[in-house]
Amino acid sequence: MATKTSTAQHVFRQRSSVGLAAVCGVTGLLLLLSLARNWASYPRPLFAAWVIFGLAVAWSVFVRPVVLLDVGGVTFRNVVRDVFIPWTRLTDATSRWNLKVFAGDKGYTAWAISSEVERPKGASGGMFRMPIPGRLHGVASADAKPSTNAPKATAQTVTRLIKVAKQEYDEAVAQGELRAEPEAVVQVTWVPLVMAVLLLPALVVVALSLG
Repeated sequence: MATKTSTAQHVFRQRSSVGLAAVCGVTGLLLLLSLARNWASYPRPLFAAWVIFGLAVAWSVFVRPVVLLDVGGVTFRNVVRDVFIPWTRLTDATSRWNLKVFAGDKGYTAWAISSEVERPKGASGGMFRMPIPGRLHGVASADAKPSTNAPKATAQTVTRLIKVAKQEYDEAVAQGELRAEPEAVVQVTWVPLVMAVLLLPALVVVALSLG
């Protein structure tokens, strides 16, 4: 991934996903506790494997997907892969169905943010607005205390924030506040850990079903 001047990030995830993940987590935990309590008299390994597999799917679908913004660019953390689009390559962002960011003619969709109908709201100011010099470095300060007035994470709101951040990045580069990185490229990375978390319980389910 391209070198960044700050490791702080703005994190966007829809509240509905968090709620669904919480419901799935609590349900799965209760089922596992029930299985553990009755295991000595009534072991059910296949059902336990299904519960664990369901929890793995819920985590990968509802918890892991997220959109990250920092001074280096935009990162989509999708179900089993990460996509990093540096500001130098980002050309557009849209929100027709899901949040989608373009690098030239190639588009990348965020699993975490879908389109929703929203009421018009006033502009919230620059994404990285900080006193010059180093206004883009203000991500760290902005993230130190989460704002209670943060906009709801929809494809529309995050698209606007990405466009504002891109504009501020271009202005900072033009004014010499940041060094341009023409060598930065879009990076698509498959995440082996997530694939293993999904694959292992699925294999156990298949093995127990066939056994």
